[in-house]
Amino acid sequence: MTPLAVIAILVGIIALATALGLIWKAQNGRVRTSRGDETIRGVDVAAELGATATLLQFSSEVCAPCVSTHRVLDSLAAETAGVAHVEVDIVKHPDLVARFNILQTPTTLVLDNRGVVRARIGGAARPDSVRQELARIAAA
Repeated sequence: MTPLAVIAILVGIIALATALGLIWKAQNGRVRTSRGDETIRGVDVAAELGATATLLQFSSEVCAPCVSTHRVLDSLAAETAGVAHVEVDIVKHPDLVARFNILQTPTTLVLDNRGVVRARIGGAARPDSVRQELARIAAA
């Protein structure tokens, strides 16, 4: 293989990796609305659901972004009346992990006051996006 071909292959690999990284970054932490056909009760997670909404965070012990997501969601719940933040360890609740197809941690489900899943956030939650989703749920 010629040196020029090797350089072309390396540049192609770097360009592909950069493009994939940018796509991943754009998708990570984005709020995706749900069809609303799944419901969670307080008994499912052994916690009280919020009067307006609940931020249900799926985490694991070895997840570094879960710690910052916990802080963000906790502060949002504290500043927003009627909103609860519940953290679920994926090891202790494999039934919920399978039921909601949790493929990464953190994953946050945004529930309305009836426990209906209204949105899903894969990756570290963005505070502004979560605020917007909570406002949308409160207005409904």
